[in-house]
Amino acid sequence: MYSSIEISGFRSLEEMRLEGLSRVNLLVGSNNSGKTSVLESVGLLHSAGDYRVLRSLLELRGEWLPDEDHGRVYDIAQLFSCRDMSERIRVMGQRSGAGSRPGAVVAELSVQMGPVQMPLLHQDDAGEAADESPGRFVWASSERNRDFEAALTADGMLPVRQQRWHGWSADDDFPRVQFVGTGGLVPGDVGDIFDDVVLTDAEDRAVEAMRLIEPRVERLAVLASRRAPLGGSARGGILLRMQGVDGRVPIGSVGDGMWRLLGLALALARARGGVLLVDEIDTGLHYTVMQKMWTMLAERSNSLDVQVFATTHSRDCYESLASVADPDAEPPGDLTIHRIEPGNGTSSIGFSEHEVAAVADRGLEVR
Repeated sequence: MYSSIEISGFRSLEEMRLEGLSRVNLLVGSNNSGKTSVLESVGLLHSAGDYRVLRSLLELRGEWLPDEDHGRVYDIAQLFSCRDMSERIRVMGQRSGAGSRPGAVVAELSVQMGPVQMPLLHQDDAGEAADESPGRFVWASSERNRDFEAALTADGMLPVRQQRWHGWSADDDFPRVQFVGTGGLVPGDVGDIFDDVVLTDAEDRAVEAMRLIEPRVERLAVLASRRAPLGGSARGGILLRMQGVDGRVPIGSVGDGMWRLLGLALALARARGGVLLVDEIDTGLHYTVMQKMWTMLAERSNSLDVQVFATTHSRDCYESLASVADPDAEPPGDLTIHRIEPGNGTSSIGFSEHEVAAVADRGLEVR
């Protein structure tokens, strides 16, 4: 696990340091304070140059444009503070604790300008490079022997098609990173993950998670022939069997909270041994469910060796976390809150587990 993380030059985070990190970390703060950027920086650090993680973060923010030559291009300038691609993004994490290789992990992202002749862009019929790039995007990680390098388009964008080049395989053994956005998991991802966990303990845990809202849920099924396209918003083909209800119940009929809990449970299973990043974790959940959600998340993240980073704007959310915290836990414990404030300097304000427990007892405001 990461015990501390330092971020520089990433989006709005010119300099940021988080210390005293634990198993489950809740980030609180006002809008535009940089909470989601912290999640993304952890993903870039832990993914060790896996371009699929970078692509998913840009997709979730909608930072792409259609392009006639390349299909889709990504506006990577948005990753750099003040959109200044002459600067370098650097994220460093310090690892400690059981199950972790101790020491520092570093990820650096940069743009190197100058003509590049690389077979990374679309090819002509002769199979030769059809373009000359004005520069390249480089993502270096201390966890890998080689960097991820990608040639840019003439206007400084990152093409999607070029990522088929350079020998990167979907079977590469990358560290596990799962990101759950404000809308939950993408329906196509739910189907893919369910294929991996069906008839396992993880499937049972997913059903148990949904029972936190609806105790009548008995089974979950995903119909392969009806799955929503990857990236689609429809939830068709994901069905529930419920006690006392005739026929199959589409998951879209039982509310956003069920979808949220299903996504959390499945993402936890896929993130085994890695990190889970959840933006606005309380979305769709009533405050009476949040305490049960935190209990489930704490127990499962510990058994699966997953470190969790989540954000919220909700006082109900962090008070429900406080209600399950151990007041006698040794700092930092397994549950921590980190307050991020724009203009507050370079460090978050951390609350260890016994301090988090005091929040509930004293009715303190930490947002």
